[in-house]
Amino acid sequence: MPFTSYISSSATCSASFTGSNGKTQSWGYRSAQQAHRDAQGNTYERSLEQNLGEDPVYEERQYDSQGRQLVDDGRQHDLRHPQGRIEDVSEKK
Repeated sequence: MPFTSYISSSATCSASFTGSNGKTQSWGYRSAQQAHRDAQGNTYERSLEQNLGEDPVYEERQYDSQGRQLVDDGRQHDLRHPQGRIEDVSEKK
């Protein structure tokens, strides 16, 4: 029987602090990774990274069963519409 596998991980980190001048500063970051191997041994990797207030950056790579990269165009894909933005809402009213 052919073997398939799927791995997924994600992380989110954020912080905010108020300085001695009374101003609040915030920082945030999130990332997610997925890897899938199909029955033919091809591997598909996806990653998403995003900083607070910035648009997400999406990358996808594909490898054949010998480990050779199938798509190597170096492009970064923008997922603005499906993923949206993360933003600081602590001071919004």
